[in-house]
Amino acid sequence: MSEDVVYDHLRRVPLFADVPPEDLRSVAKTTRPVLKEKSSVIYEEGSPADSCYVITSGRAKVVLSGLDASEVILNWVGPAQLIGELSLIDGSLRSASLVALDECRLLRLPKPSFLELRNNRAFEDKLFAHVTAMLRRETEQLRVIYTYNADERVSWSLARFAIGNGWRNGEPIVITPKPTRGELASMAGCEPETVSRVMLKLKKAGLVIDDRHSFRLDPRAFRTYLESAAHCVLP
Repeated sequence: MSEDVVYDHLRRVPLFADVPPEDLRSVAKTTRPVLKEKSSVIYEEGSPADSCYVITSGRAKVVLSGLDASEVILNWVGPAQLIGELSLIDGSLRSASLVALDECRLLRLPKPSFLELRNNRAFEDKLFAHVTAMLRRETEQLRVIYTYNADERVSWSLARFAIGNGWRNGEPIVITPKPTRGELASMAGCEPETVSRVMLKLKKAGLVIDDRHSFRLDPRAFRTYLESAAHCVLP
């Protein structure tokens, strides 16, 4: 990948929008492309952090590991999103793992280049707002897990997918590719069997239409969950 192509990818990242071109080109010189297969771990929770990443194609999930190989999904990330920067800010170990949902192409930014960008006030201000949004997202997810019942948590998780990975096609909200039962369970903090029970109720009520490749949600029925889940999607 040429330096110009790397620069173009970096320029599409919202956090880098106000970085002077000469500074971003300097970062592009140190940035290297990375290819990860589907389901592979890009970085592991608890590992040292020496870089951050920009996804140029594909999707990945940010997950916390639990007991008995369980996991909690914190977020999904896709093209033009920066990920892995938090540990570079405070010098800590990785607080979560990043796992490829598809074949992912990424750009690896080494720690010194990222820290150099922080000398730019516009970038530092955007970075502060970005980290604040992360904290609000995680606070909202904790509120949902500990105050919603199982039916509400699954509905909220569907709304998260709808906002992060879906689009409107007329009146219904279409989610494609549709999440697996396990992914919904990891987001909702419940068992896959609970997800199956709730999904059956939603489909019988006509609130969710399930076909081979997608879910379609009734936006009126999911309005409250959509408003809540909107706070959990990073800009």
